[in-house]
Amino acid sequence: MEKNIIVPIDFSDISKDVALYADQWAQRTKGKLHFLYVSQMPEMSYYPAHFEQADKFDETEQIARLDAFLTPLDLKADREICHEYGTPYYKILDLVEREKADLVIMAAHSHTMLGRLFMGSNTDYVVHHIHCPLYVFKKPEKKTAKIILVPLDFSKANHMLVETGMEWAERENAELHFVHVMQPVDYSYYGAESSWGVGKAELVLTEEHGQKAITEFLSGHKINVPYKSVVLFSNSSYLRLLEYQQDTNAMLIMIAGHDHSVAGRIFLGSNTDYLLHHVNIPIYVHKEP
Repeated sequence: MEKNIIVPIDFSDISKDVALYADQWAQRTKGKLHFLYVSQMPEMSYYPAHFEQADKFDETEQIARLDAFLTPLDLKADREICHEYGTPYYKILDLVEREKADLVIMAAHSHTMLGRLFMGSNTDYVVHHIHCPLYVFKKPEKKTAKIILVPLDFSKANHMLVETGMEWAERENAELHFVHVMQPVDYSYYGAESSWGVGKAELVLTEEHGQKAITEFLSGHKINVPYKSVVLFSNSSYLRLLEYQQDTNAMLIMIAGHDHSVAGRIFLGSNTDYLLHHVNIPIYVHKEP
């Protein structure tokens, strides 16, 4: 259960929704919320004593401002307010380590690819560097169905994701869709009939193959909620997942986070990155401690 939950906020309307959602989560898990607001450094004076005084005054003012922002929301869970100066994503990760956080709940703010390459994104950075689960809050534009998508790539991290997915589905009275995207075989690479003795028929990947792989992967889990095994075909996993989410109107995507280098993200992309910036529902990213 999540005992320490970090909730980065600002003074936007979406932060009110995030705070209310985090409060519900903390009440359920009897956890403690750590609301974090990060602002730029105050103007510095050449006189150290003057800087210390200005710094102290501004800190007190910011805490009071945060408290005034949260108080009307009538939050019920145990909480504390943190204010830091500096770069938001660094301060988020610092607080995660300091409090040994079990979860981060934060809003996603979409950016263009050009902006992400040169300016970065708090959500992007946190996703790729955090070592605990992350819930990326997005307010759906329309009513969603009681369906939770769990993409599977059969990695070790997916096993924990399956267990977490069952907990979510039971709590939300939702149906799990375990989704595996298979890439069609490019026959041009092999020729009409492979010169290596592999016939064209042997290269065909069918839905039956995918269903068998999902069944074998799930065999170690006792699935106690309604679920479906879904096999999709596409050369682009994230585009097909996005299409499937739109077709089913699913309420949540739960995905295992895999760290990548910056170069890899720039030239190859990442399923998690793409979904974070294009899907219009929340995403739960599972990361191992």
